[in-house]
Amino acid sequence: MADMERLQERLYEKLHRRPAGIDRMDRLWEAAVLLPIVCTEEGPAVLFEVRAKTLKRQPGEICFPGGKYECEDNSFQHTAIRETCEELGLQESDIEICGELDSLVTHMGPIIHPFVGLLHNHEKITFNPDEVDEVFTVPLSWLLNHEPKVCGMEMADRPLDDFPLELVPNRDKEWRYRKTYNVYFYLYKDYVIWGLTARMLYAFLKRCKPVLHEFT
Repeated sequence: MADMERLQERLYEKLHRRPAGIDRMDRLWEAAVLLPIVCTEEGPAVLFEVRAKTLKRQPGEICFPGGKYECEDNSFQHTAIRETCEELGLQESDIEICGELDSLVTHMGPIIHPFVGLLHNHEKITFNPDEVDEVFTVPLSWLLNHEPKVCGMEMADRPLDDFPLELVPNRDKEWRYRKTYNVYFYLYKDYVIWGLTARMLYAFLKRCKPVLHEFT
């Protein structure tokens, strides 16, 4: 009994040393983005970036400003602000954070922490051409009145050659574990907003729709 009590004490000490987090053994990494709202002649609008075509990852795709969490960042909110300033040539004083949306755990990584913020003086944006080809805005009034196109995607696991199928009951080399999920598309003029950006946009509009209608 004494050994069990000691074990309990030692485990408690070990497990309470830090709060529970997210298992990153599969190389998950974390990023933060800003869903920026600006004032335009058409009313409040969401600002988007078109990624530079010279980038190795997702060139030419539409996204929100943001990037990978760095050790020197003291919070995910700081990451979102820092990356927005670097990509759009703004100052921290130009950004007013309104709040945080639900974190998004993606199928392939990263874990994304989205924030919603107002951009003041957005007319002085001078985006970094190494990362951004252009920026554009979509009025909130348009977004609220146009439902996205929703399509299905299937993801499947495939056992590699070293997977011990003989240890797993009723499985053979053709075994697949499949999962389906929705992919959202917003078609605005010549722009196609899709993927994780559209998913975060959809979550924002769904959550804040009653408030947004008051200002459009």
